[in-house]
Amino acid sequence: MGAGRNWGEEIAERFDLPPETLAQVPRVTLSGNRRVVVENHRGLLAYSNEMIEVAGGRLRVRIVGDGLCLRAMDAATLLVTGKIQSLELEEGTLR
Repeated sequence: MGAGRNWGEEIAERFDLPPETLAQVPRVTLSGNRRVVVENHRGLLAYSNEMIEVAGGRLRVRIVGDGLCLRAMDAATLLVTGKIQSLELEEGTLR
C-alpha cells in the first residue's frame, strides 16, 4: 500500500470503484452555493447557523456559510441548505 492510504483506497483504485465505497471517506455534493449533500457520514460534530461540521470517517467536512440549516439526516446521508461560503476537508478524523 502507498503511504497514507488504506486498504479500501487501494481496492477501490484497483477495481475502478468510487473511493467513498470502501475507503471510509464521505461523498460531498455541492449544488451551487445553496445546497450540500454529505453521504457516508458518521454524525455531526458541530452545528450552528454559520458552521456545520460532519464526521466522515477519514475526513472531517466543515461547511461554512450563512443561514445554514440541516434539512434532512439519516444514518448515511445529510442535507444542508443555506448560503454556502466554503467547504473544508480535514484529514485524519476517524469516528
